[in-house]
Formats: sequence, structure tokens, C-alpha cells
Amino acid sequence: MTAPAVGSAAAAETPKRVRRPLSTSGWLLVLTLLVFGFGFVASRSPEPADLGPPQGGVAAAQKAVDALVHPGPAPAALTDLPADFTALTGLRPTSMPAADGTVRAVHTDGGCSTPWGDDNTKWDFSVPCKAHDLGYDLLRYSAQKGHPLAPQYREALDDRLSTDMHTMCRLNPKDSARSCNVVASLYSAGLVINSWHQQWSVPTGDPLGPMVAGVTVIGFLLMFRLRGWLHVRRTVPRGRRNAERAERATRPPRHVDRWAVLGVTAVVLLMLGESAVALAHWAGVGADWLWPVTWLAQLTPLFFFAGGRASAAGWRAVVAQGGTYRQYVAHRASWLLRPALIFAVVALVVPIALELLSIPQATTTAVMRIALHPLWLLGVYLLTVIATPAMLTMHRRAPMATVLALLGLVVLGELSTGWLGSPLPGYAATFGLALLAQQLAFVHADSGVPSRRTLAAGVAAGLGGLTLVSMLDGAPLTMLGSPGTPPVLAAPTLAVLLLGLAQLGLLGLFAAPLGRIARRQAVTGAARFALRAPMSLYLGFLAAMLLLIAVVYLPARLADGVGWLLQPKTLIALAMLAGPAALVFWWFEQHGDGPGPAPQADPPSRLNAVLGRTAAALGAGYATLGVFGFALTQFGTANAEATILSLPLDSIQSLIHLLLGVFLLHTVRIGTSATTGTWLVCALACVPPLLAAADSEHASVIGILMHGTTAVFAVAASVAALSQVKAVRALTW
Repeated sequence: MTAPAVGSAAAAETPKRVRRPLSTSGWLLVLTLLVFGFGFVASRSPEPADLGPPQGGVAAAQKAVDALVHPGPAPAALTDLPADFTALTGLRPTSMPAADGTVRAVHTDGGCSTPWGDDNTKWDFSVPCKAHDLGYDLLRYSAQKGHPLAPQYREALDDRLSTDMHTMCRLNPKDSARSCNVVASLYSAGLVINSWHQQWSVPTGDPLGPMVAGVTVIGFLLMFRLRGWLHVRRTVPRGRRNAERAERATRPPRHVDRWAVLGVTAVVLLMLGESAVALAHWAGVGADWLWPVTWLAQLTPLFFFAGGRASAAGWRAVVAQGGTYRQYVAHRASWLLRPALIFAVVALVVPIALELLSIPQATTTAVMRIALHPLWLLGVYLLTVIATPAMLTMHRRAPMATVLALLGLVVLGELSTGWLGSPLPGYAATFGLALLAQQLAFVHADSGVPSRRTLAAGVAAGLGGLTLVSMLDGAPLTMLGSPGTPPVLAAPTLAVLLLGLAQLGLLGLFAAPLGRIARRQAVTGAARFALRAPMSLYLGFLAAMLLLIAVVYLPARLADGVGWLLQPKTLIALAMLAGPAALVFWWFEQHGDGPGPAPQADPPSRLNAVLGRTAAALGAGYATLGVFGFALTQFGTANAEATILSLPLDSIQSLIHLLLGVFLLHTVRIGTSATTGTWLVCALACVPPLLAAADSEHASVIGILMHGTTAVFAVAASVAALSQVKAVRALTW
């Protein structure tokens, strides 16, 4: 009689399934729209370069396009055609009369293109569409000649076609003028969307296969990662979720030590300083007035110094709980990569927002450099986190030799950049500088603060070296926003090294008063909030920066008061940052408060251990590749395609790499890295990069080998994991 009672009690404690099909379907619909919107924007063509005034046949093509845009009683575009147009394109244009009384030069076999084929409609848009096709032929001709026409010519052709279609609705309404105008507006919207997607450059057929495959896998990875959240929404009653949320709100605040305060302060001042320098440049302030601000705001060495203390503490905590290296990497990297996903939103919306405000492309490039600077810092910091156990071992065995070796790496890498003309030694020098700051943090943790005489000597050596470098250069040394410098530092590496030496000396000299400031409740509270909601604060900062840029670049609108703020383009531009900031905070950041407990150990099994180590290694590698891929690639800019060690990257593949890395590290953290599903997802994520490499004109052998090897291993691992499960079931049976 006791068994039924136990069963009844267990059933009573089990929460009933709460079905919310509309809510779940709504979230999945929003996710689908966002993912495909991301893919559409991410696959935009690079913006065409300004090649100056056209010459020869290209100048004739430009004149012919002008004639098409301004039609008259004679087909002037035919007489303006380049002499070699037919020979090069194989087309022989003719003329046709239009309904408005003009005569148009046309592509005889052209028409109004639609997804289901040519459709000139019952209102007969054929002549305008054929003339528009001839204009596109002239744009392609110019590109074949090596001098694409400026974007405004494609825009003018699209506007001409839109005007002609609406004119036909007035002249030939067929008793359905309203329907005609609706169809003409839909055609016009399709034109604008397609031309915007191609950056108003040369009309081409976009390869949709890799893009669709990429965004499909991105959506699948996101859905797989969010399935726990959706499961809670489906199974846990709202009252229980609210009670758990209230309980979290009553927990004591997470302890924030002085090193966390130092790291947050360094990043905040670095971002504010770089933004202030950029805004000052745009406002016309000279470098002679800016260099003191850059010396105060360039705190990159202090960031890596504080990060070194945190990484060492994280490694020791995992070891103390019986964890291993793979669990340390999964634990630290999973938390660090949480903010990295928001940079996909940043790289997506910031260029579009600036484009809506008609901000020049050069300014957009500068803004994206500032906006993605934290991503560079995150990528290098992730590398230092991965290297922490090895660097701690070197510190224990030969602390002084390790410091000197890293110092030599910085100096040699910086000098080799000029000798070899390659940025790779500069990147190595930057990484060496980050490791050097981390190593000094290890020394400080074990040996304490050096003597005041040693600290003062460090300050004098750093400031003296900076003064000497500035005098030799003949100009004030600007430490932020310097062109041609490593993106992580935005300044010369040796100069940042000297400045970091002075900063660390000052930090030691004023350790007592700075420590008292760091312990103040207001300071620790601000640092705690920054650590809890870094993505939302970052997006809010970008929204404010966007507004300031609009103020600097749109002075004519200020004459009309604040009315321009209420214009649709301005509101959409600001909403594109403020909206994601609110959504990210509500959905993601309000549920987290720090890195949380250490990960669980894998179940005892040789296969589990192998798969756990492999998942940690692949996860860290792909996540790092994704972070740097996003830092190098920007939507629709000159850096839309970049390479890392000869591996071609684009924004879609970078997001796949980042999500795959986050996914694999998460499986290590929760102990599911040896399951069949984990490796099937991994194999699926390798398909789009392989398709992109096969579809590309310049296929990457490294990319094919890397993703192909990962996919083959993932399939083999899934089979092995499935076999292990079957063997366990057979033994149990």
C-alpha cells in the first residue's frame, strides 16, 4: 500500500506542464525573423570604392545612364553608348516609345523581373523595365571596364523606374488605379531592398545557398541554446518563476574586489577616452590638445593586469574543487563569451543606423573601430585566460626569466612589424604585452607591492621613455585612435608598454588611497552593476555616442531645433540600439550575476574524457576565431571579408564559429560533451563554412581542412557516443 502513496506524492510535487503554444511560437517567429534579417544584412556587398572621375568608355556609359534617367523625345542614350558596348556585352539596344510620350533606349529582351519570372503586368510596365535593364547593363559594363559607376547612378535608375510605373498607373489605370499603385510600390520596394543589399553597386546575382545555410545553422544553434529557457517557460508556472526571481533579488550582492573595480574602470575610461578623441577630431580639435587625454584614458595594461588576477583566482578555484583544465576553460570562457554575442547586434545595427542618418562612410568606419574595440580586448583576454595555467607554471619555475622573455617578445614583435611590413608581428607583440601585464599580476600576488623606490623608478622610466619617444617623433604622442597601430591598443605597442610601466608604478604608490576608493559602496555598486549588465550598458553608450555624432555631423538640422530628432530615420536609428539594449537586459542579463559555480566533472569514462577535452579545445578555438572574426569583419564595409592565417572570414561564418564555440564550452560545463546530440550539432555547424569555401572563387584549403576535419571527427564522436549508450543499456539489461 505504500508504493501508491509514494507515487502520488511524487506526482503531486511534479509541476504540471503549462502549455503556451502561442508564446513559444511567437518567440520562435521573432528568432527566425531576426536570424534571417541578420543574414540579409551580413551578406551585403562591400561598398564600392571611389575611383574618381571616369574616363573613355566608362565616361560614355555614365552619360548614357544620365540620358536614361532624363528621357526625352529621342533615345539619346543610344547615341551616348560606349563604342565597345555591344562587343563587350553582346547586347544591341533598340528604342521603344513610352506611354508618357518619350522615346526610351531599351534592352530589347528585358522585362520586369519578379521571383516567378518576367511579369510586365496588365498595366504594361514593359518599356520602363526594359529601359531600366539597359541602365543596369551599363552599370555592369562599367564594372567590366574596371571603373564601377558611383552608387547614385543605380539609385537614380531605380527612382526613374519607380516614377515611370506610377506614371503608368495614372495614364493607363485599367479601372484599378489603386491596385496599380500598390503593385508599383511593391516593385519599387523590391528594387530598393535589392539595391540596398548590394550597396547600390554593380547589379549581380547574389549566391543565396551559403547565406541560407549559414543563417539556418545560426538559428538552429540559437534554438538549441535557448531550449532550456523555453522548457522553463513551458513547464514552470509563472508564480514559481516569479518567486524564484524574487528570491534571487533578496540574495546578498556578489562580492566585488578591487581588481574587478580596476578592470571595469579601465574599460570604461578606455571607451570614453577613445570616443572623446574621435568626437574632438570630428569637431576640429587638433592633436596638440588631445594627447594628455589619451595618456589618461589608455588603460589597456591595467585591464590585463586586473584580468591576470581574476584568471589566476579562477584557475585556483577550479583546482581546489577537483576540476581540470578543460573545466576551467569552459567555466571562464563561457562567462566571458556572454557579452561577445551582443557584438553581432552591434556590427549589424550601428552601420545601418549611421547610414540612416546619412553619416559619411569614413565616419562609420571610425565609429565601428571604437564600437568593436572591446571585442578586440575580449579576444586577447580570452587568449590570456586560456594561457593562464601554463603561464602560472612558468611563473613558479622562472618568474624573472618569464618576464624578460615576454618583454623581449614585445620589443622584437614591434620592431619586426616595420622590418617585415606585416601586421602579424605586431599582433604577437600585443599578445606579449597582455601576457606581460598578466605575469606582473602574478608577481604582485605572490610578492606583494614592491618598495616605493622601485615603484618611483618605474614611473620615472615610463614617463621618461614616453617623453623621449615623443621628442624623437617630433609631435605629441597620441595614445588612442592612432592609425596603423594594433586594434587592441589603438596606439603604438612600445608606447603603451612604457605608459603601462608608469601606470603600474603609480598604482603601487597610491595603493592605499585607491584601495579606500575602490571599497566605497557607490564604487563597488557601480562595478557590480557593470559586471551584471555589461551588454546593456554598452549598447546604451553606443546610442548616446550615435546621438553625439548626429549632432556633430548634422548641424544644419540643429537650426530647426529638436524637430529632426522626431524624424522617422532618426528615431529608427536610435531605436536600433536602445531596443536591443532593453531586450538584452530583460531577456538575458537580469537572470545572471557573475560566472556562477564551477562546472561538473565528466562521468568516469575514457571516451567521456577524450570527448570532453576535445570539446573544450574546439570550443575555445572556434570561440576565439569567432571573436576575432567579428572584430575583423564589418557589415558592408571595406573589411567585410578578412582573413586570419589565410582563412577567409565573413560575418555569417564568424557568428557560426562564435556560437559553435559557446555551444561546445557549455556542453563541457554542464557535462554533456560526450552525448550524440552534441557532436551531431557540431557536425551540422561545419556545413555552411564548407559550402562557403566550395562556392567561393578563392577556396581556402585551410578552411576546408579545418571544418572538414572537425565534421568528420564530430560524426565519428556521435557514433562512438551512441555505441557507448547502447553498450551501457545492454549491460544494464
